[in-house]
Amino acid sequence: MMTNYEKIKTARRDLEKLRAELIASLNTQKDRDPDLLILHERVSKAINALSA
Repeated sequence: MMTNYEKIKTARRDLEKLRAELIASLNTQKDRDPDLLILHERVSKAINALSA
């Protein structure tokens, strides 16, 4: 059974992976999709919240 700390650590790691994928996707687009930019911002905020 995972502790709460381990659950938060796992969630943060998953979000960091998602953020890296979003950055890669944004870097390959000519015209950046506004929805991806919003999602990137929200994922970054979630990572910061879990890091505090």
